[in-house]
Amino acid sequence: MTESHPYQNPVAQLLHFKKRTNWNDDWIDYSTQFGFTQADIPELIRLYSGEDWDDDFAADRSIHALRAATQLDPQVGLDTYIKLLCEFPEDEYLREEVYGMSKQVGEIAIAPLTNIIDTYTDDPWLQIIGIGGLEEIGKAYPDLRDSCVQILIDRLKNYRDRKDDIVNSTLINSLVDLKAVEASDLIREVFANVPIDEFVTGSWASVQVELGLKQESDFLPEELKPDLPDYILNLRKESAFRKNDLGKGILVGLTLPAKPVAKGFGSGSKDKKGKNNKKKKR
Repeated sequence: MTESHPYQNPVAQLLHFKKRTNWNDDWIDYSTQFGFTQADIPELIRLYSGEDWDDDFAADRSIHALRAATQLDPQVGLDTYIKLLCEFPEDEYLREEVYGMSKQVGEIAIAPLTNIIDTYTDDPWLQIIGIGGLEEIGKAYPDLRDSCVQILIDRLKNYRDRKDDIVNSTLINSLVDLKAVEASDLIREVFANVPIDEFVTGSWASVQVELGLKQESDFLPEELKPDLPDYILNLRKESAFRKNDLGKGILVGLTLPAKPVAKGFGSGSKDKKGKNNKKKKR
């Protein structure tokens, strides 16, 4: 372990902390376990990218440091996550971590996540993260569900303006996951008028079933099956796709990215064997 940037206790305790992270884990009570206070926030934020660790837990410790800072000051943590996301938009692990962060901080994340959707119209991958973050907030906070649903509906209304079907498909999927029956007419309209990636959304028939509008018995079996796009059919032929731990279909290519160990969560800063691959959906 490199000691070129020493840390003082209690932050130094994280240098020897070996606990894996997953975006939807319950967060540790970092203040209780490590004794962190708000005075430690600058050191925690510095730690996320300040070390050149040479072991498999480097990225996990970086994430623990940011989570700890976010617990101590949700606004500072949120701002740091958003800054990192915009700097390293293709970092798979950071992108997933933003979903968990959104659940933790709740309402204060709604505006910046909405801004990402509206601002980065030329980067569907960043837009997908904004959409997914709003979905997680809507699930975690019932009182915020309607606000998140309305934001997603308003963005889906612009479906004709998008060249890439993945953003429209992701908006539909998040609305379905939030059981947004109020969006059903709009979703039907989108299915009827523009291409949809049914690997992400499922078929229109299956969407109606998920929203509770119809029963499976109302449809033929083939109507419930998604019309898979060519990229999925080709990958299936090569046995090269799988689902990740989000439980939803995600294109990950032939290899999964190795957990990064370099600065900024390692996205592009160190050429690992498993390179980052753009993914469809979350």
